[in-house]
Amino acid sequence: MNYNNAHDGSINVLGNFPYVGQKTKQFTLVKDDFDIITHSDLYGKKCILFSFLSVDMPVCAESVREFNRLAYRMEDIEVICISVDTPFTLSRFCKREGLDYITTASCFSASEFSLDFGVKIDNPIFSGFTARAVICLNERGLIIHSQIVEDINQLPDFESVISALRTSNDECA
Repeated sequence: MNYNNAHDGSINVLGNFPYVGQKTKQFTLVKDDFDIITHSDLYGKKCILFSFLSVDMPVCAESVREFNRLAYRMEDIEVICISVDTPFTLSRFCKREGLDYITTASCFSASEFSLDFGVKIDNPIFSGFTARAVICLNERGLIIHSQIVEDINQLPDFESVISALRTSNDECA
């Protein structure tokens, strides 16, 4: 998979990005309060997994803010925003921004996450970072929507995320 950026064209992304209908892979991440969150913690909940490079990138910070607004509007959805930022950085960002409706988690000590979820950036400048991607899960841990943001300067397609979650609601009703 190639990932576009303004600096030097395309960036390779490693791993196999999950597809709709697939069961979510196992993972263990560190939340911003240093508690652990795993894939099994999400069973029984509709969930958005959003991976991104860093809260220090303006477009990533705006994406996290928008997911917080989305989580506020859709109370039955759990949103996990995941990056290689340290839990300290994520906590400081969320407190400063007043982000109370999302969970932020770090994959800094779980390097397998980015490869397992197909978001590991393979580039000298951005090596070790995770690509911006959205994976929506239903209550059974099945992927109902997945998108990788192919341009490093663009926001995710929030409308397709909302649509997938609403369609999931209709199917469950």
